[in-house]
Amino acid sequence: MTKDWPVKWQCLETKARFINQIMNGSVTVRQAEDLEGGALTYAEIKAIASGNPAVMEKVKVDTEIRKLDQLRASHINQQHNIRWQVKSLPEQIDRARKYHAAVSADIGARDASAEEEFTMKVGNREFSGKGAREDAGNALNAVIMSWRDDKTPQVRGHFKGFEVLSRGSAYKDGEPDLFVRGKETYKANLNPDNPLGTIQSIEHTLRGLDRRAEDEQLEIQRQEKALADYRTQMGRPFEHDARLKDLLARQAQLNACLDLDKHEAQIVDEPREPGQGEPTSPVPTRSRPFGPGAAPS
Repeated sequence: MTKDWPVKWQCLETKARFINQIMNGSVTVRQAEDLEGGALTYAEIKAIASGNPAVMEKVKVDTEIRKLDQLRASHINQQHNIRWQVKSLPEQIDRARKYHAAVSADIGARDASAEEEFTMKVGNREFSGKGAREDAGNALNAVIMSWRDDKTPQVRGHFKGFEVLSRGSAYKDGEPDLFVRGKETYKANLNPDNPLGTIQSIEHTLRGLDRRAEDEQLEIQRQEKALADYRTQMGRPFEHDARLKDLLARQAQLNACLDLDKHEAQIVDEPREPGQGEPTSPVPTRSRPFGPGAAPS
């Protein structure tokens, strides 16, 4: 017994149940639905009821076609994404390289003044020497908080060749934003209640440039590898295309064999043996409805 036999049996059992309902008059042909959710035609009911072995083959073929159709749809979506990535990644890589170059330049500027003692300029005042860090923090916090309603980035001071900027918060009653700017702009944290904490955040931001440059270089390498892989995969044909075409051809043959390629409206009573007589009433079709006051031609 094959592994897919339970599925086949369930399909046939379900269809057989619908056939029994139709024969009992509890449902109409158009109300009966098989496992796929589609309506059973009169021709399908005849084919199933006949015990024709081609029905079993059709169940198997239909199932495999449905599976391959899903794989093909996934392949088409994947190819669409690959084309989008091949188009967009070069621009992303170019931006990442420029950013990495700017961060590297800022690292050089930071290191050039690494041996100097602490010096910070806030407005027109310069702070250096003993107690300079705390005094600079107090002055910087004061000027930032006095301009807390200014939503545009403005330079408030200078430190180790970098500009220190602030900008009013976009949120009501929010704390102002603090930035350090060289070739690129980096976020720091304002600490209104601890001026020394504000200075420490600025220094921590500058120390973190090395890690930022390393992460950006790794991201560039990842994007470059991804781009190479996408270019290799772009335009690759659906690997099961030949099999799907063969199955579709066989499906058409089975439909013709089982008389399933005809519309239900075309089905009329089966030919009668000579001498059986004519039917007592004509059989209407969907294309020629008639009612009271109208006679069929």
